[in-house]
Amino acid sequence: MAELNAKQTDRNLLKKGFNENGGDHHYYEFWHDGKFIAKTRTSRGTGTIHKALIGAMSKQCKVSQSFFKDFASCTKSKEDYIAELKKNGIISNS
Repeated sequence: MAELNAKQTDRNLLKKGFNENGGDHHYYEFWHDGKFIAKTRTSRGTGTIHKALIGAMSKQCKVSQSFFKDFASCTKSKEDYIAELKKNGIISNS
């Protein structure tokens, strides 16, 4: 999959614990146990998210591109995301 549906990605980020902040773009923040973890964004009115933007969003979310594509496509859950962040040392295991 070289592209993601932007509207579906927006909905899926919200379902998985990201909070939306308004503006010129859709800004999403992920907090865990009261700590800020990651922030990403999508453009308003864009129908698809192309490979280069998927790469940028995956870096912003602190996961690999393949994980992010699965996460944004709803084959990975919020729990999977937290486990991946722990594996990557972003969130402590304690």
